[in-house]
Amino acid sequence: MRRRDFFASPVLAAVPVPKPVTAEVRTWNGKPTLHINGKPVYASFYALTDCPGGRWSWEEKPQSHIAEFAACGFRLFQLDLFLESLWTKEGPLDITFARKQLQGILQVCPDAAIVLRWHLNAPAWWTRQRSEELVRYDNGELERVERDTAQRTLMDDLRRTPRVSLASRAWKEMATQKTVELLRGLAAVPEGHALAGIHVACGVYGEWHYWGFMRNTPDMSAPMQAHFDDWRKERGRAPVRVPSEADRKALDDGIFRDPRRSEPVIDYFKCQQELVADQVLHFCGLVRKHFPRRILTGTFYGYFFSMFDRQATGGHLCPQKVLAYPDVDYLSAPQAYGTEYRGAGSCGITRALVESVRLHGKLFLDEMDQTPSWQYQNDVDTAFKLSDLDLDYALLRRNVVESFARGSGLWYYDFGPANLSGWWSDRRLLAEVRRIKDLLEKYHLRPYQPAGDVLFVFDTEVYYYTGPDKATDPVTDSLAVNRTITSAWRSGVALETVHLGDIERVNLGRFKVVVFANTWLMSAAQRKFIRERVVPGRTVVFQGQAGYCDGTRLSAEFVRELTAPAAEGRVRHYAGPIGEPAVWREIFREAGAHIYIEGDAVVHAGGGLVLVHTKEGGVRKISFRGGRTATLELPPKSSWIFDAATGERVL
Repeated sequence: MRRRDFFASPVLAAVPVPKPVTAEVRTWNGKPTLHINGKPVYASFYALTDCPGGRWSWEEKPQSHIAEFAACGFRLFQLDLFLESLWTKEGPLDITFARKQLQGILQVCPDAAIVLRWHLNAPAWWTRQRSEELVRYDNGELERVERDTAQRTLMDDLRRTPRVSLASRAWKEMATQKTVELLRGLAAVPEGHALAGIHVACGVYGEWHYWGFMRNTPDMSAPMQAHFDDWRKERGRAPVRVPSEADRKALDDGIFRDPRRSEPVIDYFKCQQELVADQVLHFCGLVRKHFPRRILTGTFYGYFFSMFDRQATGGHLCPQKVLAYPDVDYLSAPQAYGTEYRGAGSCGITRALVESVRLHGKLFLDEMDQTPSWQYQNDVDTAFKLSDLDLDYALLRRNVVESFARGSGLWYYDFGPANLSGWWSDRRLLAEVRRIKDLLEKYHLRPYQPAGDVLFVFDTEVYYYTGPDKATDPVTDSLAVNRTITSAWRSGVALETVHLGDIERVNLGRFKVVVFANTWLMSAAQRKFIRERVVPGRTVVFQGQAGYCDGTRLSAEFVRELTAPAAEGRVRHYAGPIGEPAVWREIFREAGAHIYIEGDAVVHAGGGLVLVHTKEGGVRKISFRGGRTATLELPPKSSWIFDAATGERVL
């Protein structure tokens, strides 16, 4: 079977025609909230896999899982849709696949609101005709993988397989035209009434990581060189060649690049990162401009935690630019990967700086894609089995309540078993999904109040000035970001995270402690604001070479200025990142932060709820704000949920 046959057009069927859905994000009850047809709703979605056998909503297996979640009260759904499945040859789009995707949901749930994840990858037939538009890598030639069976369209995104450069003007022009065709086509058919949003997707796994970024060195292509030349010229600098892998690994001062010596490399990473952000904004803007009624525009962006020490090469380093754009309604990201994040007793947080998203009035949607009972990992090739139902309940509660407590929504991304969906297709798990959803629907109606009194401040732009991988820089990402946050979240306090660029937006009065985690890059204005506005009245913790670079030079004097003892407030400066929960707990206790529970446990608090998650269990004293306490025997591998005001256990 040839690849072109994988997308044979399905036959359209008659389905109930819903009234046109409107969807938007507005602030309601103290947080950015999804509104469907003008009504505020808890943003909880069910999403199918993108894998063959489970990706088409009208097929038997996917339909059964859609029906299961509809029976649990879900009315919000998300589905993948690929440009290459609608455009198999020159000429106009055939939107039959898009219509059938919508129909498959409507056959099961006629009052559904549906978001399409619109993958803008260039079709293989188009790519073959335009080899000059392909990404090129400095560490090897392109690989060509031939398969004769159906596969994930995204399967080889991390390899040096033929992918069109994100700097390609030909690709952008083509994808723009086809996106407009899709929007106009769906606006003209009855199934399009159920369309509630377009999630624009491209890059690795549709998540706007640069092609091949984890193991390779993009992008040495002619389109990228031309784009880099223009970028430099616009800033009054002479064109230079795209830096090689060796150039990118060369450092000037320990883990740092000196802005005066390494300008071309710093500029290249800025250029590449801004390019990706600009493409995101362009395609979100198209949706807003070319669809006749208000629907959601969103994307994967803002990833920060567990970025594999490849932040500059393939991360999302321009969140401030994206968050400032009015035509972006929501950002999303999966939960952070690895046992240190997903394991029993770990925090289960998303990969994004969620509170920054909320501060900009945008909705954040967490992708809950953790399989039940399989080493607590996201192993999509493992057959379905429930080996530890108590742990399944604990992880479901932890992962879902984490997003709610932080003022966000989520979707369940059904990536199994063996890729075909059905991770939660068990009456016991589905009953737990329903219990959690019913509880959060009730608390969604209450005014939202965040509960953190410890704030962690992180930066993204610092990665332009530090080593590009763990071998050259083992500190900035692995220790100052990932080890820091995973250990701090096991200290028993309620945390919040924010981007350094948003520090002036924060209501600092709520926080007893502010931790500057990886903020090696700061402007003079930022240093001044921190000394004058952040330090007084609280404990401030600086990790590592805080403020060592100001974007023009490196100076230890910047660090001394920033971390000097203060007349008001307490400054604590640590030469290296802190990686022990007990150390964090004592810092927080001494500063007067509220300790919900002693020992190694995770707390997610906010929105009227407190979740306590523990691997070991045992007799624990839980202290709620307002003075109420309870001594409880927590089972091993458990997540208990309490009402924040009364201390009553609600799940």
